[in-house]
Amino acid sequence: MNIVDLYERAIIRLKKIFLKKVIINGNVYWNYFGRYYPDYLNKGNAKSFIEDRALKYCEGYGIDVGAGNWALKGAIPIDNDKDLNAFNLNAFKDESLDYVFSSHCLEHLDDWQKALLLWIKKIKKHGILFLYLPHPSMLLWRPLSPWVGKNHKHILYPSKILGFLSDNQMEIIEYASDADLYWSYYIAGRKK
Repeated sequence: MNIVDLYERAIIRLKKIFLKKVIINGNVYWNYFGRYYPDYLNKGNAKSFIEDRALKYCEGYGIDVGAGNWALKGAIPIDNDKDLNAFNLNAFKDESLDYVFSSHCLEHLDDWQKALLLWIKKIKKHGILFLYLPHPSMLLWRPLSPWVGKNHKHILYPSKILGFLSDNQMEIIEYASDADLYWSYYIAGRKK
């Protein structure tokens, strides 16, 4: 084990000291550096908090990248398989998809820009890219936090994602940059 790994493990252990489980009115919360986060934020299925809005845009033939056990209704689930994943969508022709949906996936990828460029390439003209991402204010989802450790690689600020999409053939048609009940935000874009 190298010095960087030891340092990262020490940071995670230290941060766990500041994570306290608290029961308030019968509900479980986690206090982390003075902020209270509901327990459901650590259970998965983020998609359920945005599905109704996403389905207004994600119609036709499309994929859910990073679906895990909770694929968007009607979407082809794409997980981290060696033959089909966020960086390998060879099963789909370029400009063949009506939409690409992704919930809480980009922050796990070393090169999120490369993945987004591939996803955009697979979308038809006027097709939809719908992203649901952890809000930067959610401290327990930041890299090296007690909940995610090294599984999250980035803090993806709305302005950075909006700018990247605008610079890469996407017209932003709707977004909410404030944190919702799942401490997340969304962006819907249409390919030019």
